[in-house]
Amino acid sequence: MTKTMILTGDNNIPALPMTEAQVNHLRRLLAWLRCEYMLDGDMQRGFINAVVKCHETGIATGRNAQDLLQEKAEQINQVPAYVRQAHKMLSKALLEHDKRSGVVEGCRSDENLQAMPVSEKPAGALISIRTRKEP
Repeated sequence: MTKTMILTGDNNIPALPMTEAQVNHLRRLLAWLRCEYMLDGDMQRGFINAVVKCHETGIATGRNAQDLLQEKAEQINQVPAYVRQAHKMLSKALLEHDKRSGVVEGCRSDENLQAMPVSEKPAGALISIRTRKEP
């Protein structure tokens, strides 16, 4: 049984109940923002771990790794603060809606992103990241 997601309004805009199709569009929009601008903390940690792994395996020098991190930090900082805040608030609202609807049980606090060893890297991939549960 799914429950309706309602975006709360203010004095000018009334509360807006969303259809399941609109909720799915919101999911896709948030996922696109998360991927395009790395607005998710897990994605940022995964990128850092991947750069560290590239440095450890010799794929990138220390200077190259630092440049990669600086470039990504600048890209993230170019996203306006109000967009980052809206993404955070909408992601939280969507997660709460999914919990109430029974779509998800809770957060993935026992998972983190780890860089794949070079031997497991898919052909043609520059940096590969996978989700792995910590023991």
